Amino acid sequence: MYSGSSFLKRIVSLFAIPILGVLAIGLCLCTVIAIVGGLLYTFGADINMEFGPNLSVPSYLGLPTGILFGAFLLVIAYFSWRLLKYLVTSWNV
Repeated sequence: MYSGSSFLKRIVSLFAIPILGVLAIGLCLCTVIAIVGGLLYTFGADINMEFGPNLSVPSYLGLPTGILFGAFLLVIAYFSWRLLKYLVTSWNV
């Protein structure tokens, strides 16, 4: 029979594995979208890039801002993928 902590870990993994899988893939896709959006904003496409209601990004900083946000999203995706791999390998079926 399973110990209490092993059983609880499996129950949590049952919900966390699909969520982390979708999150990792979605954040990788959003990384590409952020970089392409920054590139389009830099070259004058009709896209609004704002940090808040009164703080707009200048057009010449669109690409660096897109790369910065893309890198931030990619780091989160990387760590969620690593956590997903850890949860999958810890099942020991």
